[in-house]
Amino acid sequence: MINISNILDLTNYAFVLFFGITAAFYFVGMRFEDNKKQYIFTILGFGCIQLIAYLLLGKQTLYTCYPLLIHLPLILLIFFVFHQSISMSIISVLTAYLLCTPRKWIGTLISSFFGYNQDIANAAAILVTIPLLILIIKYLSPYVEKLKYESTTSLLPFLLLPLAYYIIEYAFTVYTDLLHTGGIVIIDFVDSFIVLLYLILSIFSLDAANKRNKTEHENLLLRAAAIQVQKEIQQISYSEKQAAIYRHDLRHHLNFISQCIKENKNEDALNYIAEISTSLDNSRVVKYCENEALNLILSYYADEAGENNIKVSISVTAYDFSKFQITNLCSLFANAFENAIHACVQLPQPDDRYISLKLYEKNGKLCINMSNSYHTAPVFKNDVPVTSANGHGIGIQSMISVIEKYHGIYGFFAENGEFRFQASI
Repeated sequence: MINISNILDLTNYAFVLFFGITAAFYFVGMRFEDNKKQYIFTILGFGCIQLIAYLLLGKQTLYTCYPLLIHLPLILLIFFVFHQSISMSIISVLTAYLLCTPRKWIGTLISSFFGYNQDIANAAAILVTIPLLILIIKYLSPYVEKLKYESTTSLLPFLLLPLAYYIIEYAFTVYTDLLHTGGIVIIDFVDSFIVLLYLILSIFSLDAANKRNKTEHENLLLRAAAIQVQKEIQQISYSEKQAAIYRHDLRHHLNFISQCIKENKNEDALNYIAEISTSLDNSRVVKYCENEALNLILSYYADEAGENNIKVSISVTAYDFSKFQITNLCSLFANAFENAIHACVQLPQPDDRYISLKLYEKNGKLCINMSNSYHTAPVFKNDVPVTSANGHGIGIQSMISVIEKYHGIYGFFAENGEFRFQASI
């Protein structure tokens, strides 16, 4: 017999179906605007199945068979017909089912003021369906949709939570009444299960965070290495260009010197030779050690410091760099020099500007001792210099990443107008 209770009950089921399908589709990136036909045919098709089952089998049978009649076919539809991954197909449907809980809870809460009247509970649940769905589509679905770009391992926590809820819900409230009648044993089981699930999700989350941090660490090193390679190329290009210019002009130089000698202008000839020698010395890459790439970086920044009237002292007695990726070392010293030069140029008096680098070996470790003058004392946080200036601060993190990669130790110190960076790797 059709009455108001049956109508509300059937309408509530229709809204649950509409809510679940719409939320599941949005979770896999299927927006209504771009998939109107898919929405219409899916909702009508599953609606007919649900209506027939309700009328022929009754409410209770439909409730217990819902996973086989609705949930599983919907997962298969999203997977096979709409070509989404099986992980996202399961996550979208189970998460949509999980999010049906708030509308049910609101209905129960409101009905509690009226003696838990089921008609009022259904009516309240129906009324909150659309507002709740709008909130989910607007604020939650964009984040769930991004899961399709994650690895299977990263998706596991997002699969376990709705799956655990799904199993507990059907095991303890649909197929049995243990959640309400099982007593303390069931309550303790649910508590223990929640704790266990929390631990599992925490492990997955921490593992994913560690992998993400490792990837970011490697990307930082690669970015820094790419910058240093570019600077090495610039230094080589500059030196080659200067050498080509001097080769091209050599004939003119010799002609000028020859003419000076013929005219007994020996002093002019000597001055000219001295000028050429000085120019050649300035274009030369200083050999600080046997490693060419490291020489280029040190020479490049020594020249840059000289252009800024900074006195530079570099001493390299270490000779074995075979255990390091040279791009990492170049990145380390390039960032250290850039920070030092940036600090020195702030000093108004050029005579106060200096940078000193000592690179030596001790007990099988590569030891670095670098110091420079500064005008404004750096700010430290957790014994590491930090800055809020735009475009700065990445260099220090890159330096630390290199040192930690080789399980080294480091320290930053500032006192009496001198900043010191020390490391052992």
